[in-house]
Amino acid sequence: MARGERLVFDLEAEDVKLFCEEADEQLEILDSALVRLEQGLEPELLQHIFRAAHTLKGSSATIGHTRMASLTHAMETILDAVRQGVLMPTGELVDSLLQGLDLLRDLANEVQTQVDSGAETSAVEARLRSFTDAPVAKVAMVPAPIEHREAQQFGDVSETLSLVITISDDCQLPSIRCYQVLQELDAHGVILAISPSRDVIESGGGDNHVLATIRASSTFEELRAALADVSDVASVQLVAAESGGADPVLVANEDHPVEPANVTAMPVTRAAQPSTRSAPTVRIDVERLDGLMNLVGELVVDHTRLKRIRVQLAAFLKDAGKDPRFAQLSENFEETTAHLGRVTDELQEQIMRTRMLPIRSVLTRLPRLVRDVAHKCGKEVTLVVSGEETELDRSVIEEISDPLVHILRNAIDHGIEPPHERMAAGKPETGTISITAWNQETYIYLSVKDDGRGIDTAVLRRKAVERGLVTSEAAEAASDEAALEYVFFAGLSTAHALSDVSGRGVGMDIVRTNVERLHGQVHVRSTPGAGSEFIIQLPLTLATTKALMVGVNGVTYAIPLASVTEAISCAAADITNVGGRPTLRLRNQLLPVVDLGRALGDGTGHARPCSGRFVVAARHGDRQVGFLVDGLLGEQDVVVKSLGALLGNRRGLAGATILGDGTLGLIVDTASLIADQTAPNAHRHAP
Repeated sequence: MARGERLVFDLEAEDVKLFCEEADEQLEILDSALVRLEQGLEPELLQHIFRAAHTLKGSSATIGHTRMASLTHAMETILDAVRQGVLMPTGELVDSLLQGLDLLRDLANEVQTQVDSGAETSAVEARLRSFTDAPVAKVAMVPAPIEHREAQQFGDVSETLSLVITISDDCQLPSIRCYQVLQELDAHGVILAISPSRDVIESGGGDNHVLATIRASSTFEELRAALADVSDVASVQLVAAESGGADPVLVANEDHPVEPANVTAMPVTRAAQPSTRSAPTVRIDVERLDGLMNLVGELVVDHTRLKRIRVQLAAFLKDAGKDPRFAQLSENFEETTAHLGRVTDELQEQIMRTRMLPIRSVLTRLPRLVRDVAHKCGKEVTLVVSGEETELDRSVIEEISDPLVHILRNAIDHGIEPPHERMAAGKPETGTISITAWNQETYIYLSVKDDGRGIDTAVLRRKAVERGLVTSEAAEAASDEAALEYVFFAGLSTAHALSDVSGRGVGMDIVRTNVERLHGQVHVRSTPGAGSEFIIQLPLTLATTKALMVGVNGVTYAIPLASVTEAISCAAADITNVGGRPTLRLRNQLLPVVDLGRALGDGTGHARPCSGRFVVAARHGDRQVGFLVDGLLGEQDVVVKSLGALLGNRRGLAGATILGDGTLGLIVDTASLIADQTAPNAHRHAP
């Protein structure tokens, strides 16, 4: 088959996205479940894996993706042998299945991109067939007619059954489900009659009902359980034919709704799965959610403006006299504004909830990564994950994967010891890495903890000095907690040799950079010989934030309230000169004082006195700075907008927002500013 012909799929343009979404979902299931399979046989897990492979085979066969269907069929055959106890899930077998899974990702991507990946499946299929005694035939895209099949020998359970299989009304690809139902029926006996016809179903037709009469090789309960494994099958009904009458399936009219008489309703009861949905769900395009969020942002801005107008109107009406009409107007306006505020807040909360996704979508990809990296490093590592249902905004989910991957790779390469070292230290040969996610207030926390050798702070100090990242005096004076922060220095590595995994001084600095770009923080703890823990703190959403509004040189800035510890007038502040720069003494702690306007490069080139101004103390991690501002303008919920191409990614600014009077306010990136002002040899912006 020519490569161009391999990309001709029997799928309407509007259905491509649905196919790809389902394929991604089933591939993610296989990715995490196959790694778990290697750790031990669990009947429910095996069923879950087999169901995902079977769904992929049916979907790909229906659209005519022969390579994808053939490879999935080969994998399904192996999985069925494991399910039947014929094969054991050895490391070699799981390696082959994962190799097939990687190819399936490439093949599924062809449907969306319409670009031939060049993926060839024959070698992997041959390797899979080598695990069984008998060769595995490739999946037949067009099953042979019934009359040409070899007669099947049935046991005592053989009986003729008439069935009505109903597919959910909200199923978006019913033709694929009909094809999967046909496959299941073929696998459990000989189909004597079916409506819609086999030709219609195999050509991509079919709707929400399949009527079939089958001479079954299984009991009705076994057949019903198999059909229940097909996604979107709502019910399987057993039709009792009238004595001496015509079979209702044989005379069914495909052009009319199915209303069989004498139906025994048998609703589908699905096998237990790792996760279930408690309520119906609808897939919503991400762009629509973003559009709704933008509209809600406009409402928030207008509500803020209305509150300003209310204050101005109240002052005007007070001057207008005691006329009761003015008082009534003021009261009505205040009630309407308050109601609009409540509705806007509720709408904003509901929209935010629709944007929230379980972090499971990120964590399910990690067991495969841990397995591959551990094998490459010659180590045995078990990954334990908890808190998968913890939710956070999709914009954060999209960005958190890379930091987690860097931390895991470092934990395996640097933290977990080789098996012989662990045994010598009285530890199990297999190391353990645990990832825990939880919510607290408006933040999500991710903990990555290993039971490895821990971090040697003496080595960190020596490496940091050798690289010129800190002076020897500063390294010696630093506490162990402070020295642990050196792992985030760019270019610092404690690896003894370069490898494909790590050792090039790139990784942990990227972690901190990416996390701080999300307005989060990352901290490290370590105990020599017992292991290390990295804790990432992130805001639940990047769309909105509570902020302290301040004024500097006529410009309004929003400082995220989560980083603000307190605000003090300069008159009451204890500001002294330490090392040539203004420093605030705050409860026995010295804070460098920085002019916020000059730090952000607002164009003022001269120092300004502190008199009549305010210091806003802001913290990021264990570092704290006092920002000098002209005035405090109150707290406000702000909608975060991108700075756009005009300003680009300016250091120290996290975005912009529209203020109540319609003007632009700039959102301060406290993380980057504090890092700049507290870094060794940093350029200082004194008042």
